[in-house]
Amino acid sequence: SMMVLSPLPDAYDRQILSRIQLAITSVVRGSLLVALIQGLVSGIGYMLFAVPGAAFLGVLTAIGALVPGVGTAAVILPIVLFLFLSGNVGSGIGLLCWGIVAVGLIDNLLGPRLVGRGLRIHPFFVLVSVLGGVTIFGPFGFIIGPMVLALLFAFLDLYKLLILKEGKI
Repeated sequence: SMMVLSPLPDAYDRQILSRIQLAITSVVRGSLLVALIQGLVSGIGYMLFAVPGAAFLGVLTAIGALVPGVGTAAVILPIVLFLFLSGNVGSGIGLLCWGIVAVGLIDNLLGPRLVGRGLRIHPFFVLVSVLGGVTIFGPFGFIIGPMVLALLFAFLDLYKLLILKEGKI
């Protein structure tokens, strides 16, 4: 176990591990909720722009939203291309704008808020940790980035505890 290898007292190790577990749980729950909302909003967009099979495509978009690096664009862009090629240029432009504005904003604005609420960390830091995590670690960076951020905040909390309350270090 990690606690055996750690030089810290077990109580501090448990505090750090609980923050990491909270980070993972918050990211997974936040990602699932954001994907469901993106699927719903994209499904509404498909209906608005008369795309056949809008409900099914909304479900596919929600599933696509769960795939890091691929996201909703993997479903929305081929549909936009289909609309253009089938002569529905107005609907294609409308759906493209809907995808960028409505669906895209959900990911960038609501996602960090949902994850940050669970972690009790400001959404901006969560957004930066997700973007940095994906940039550095690839597809799984959307989990690793917030874990590293949670670990940093756990160590800062531990540092404050040791300095302010116990006068150690």
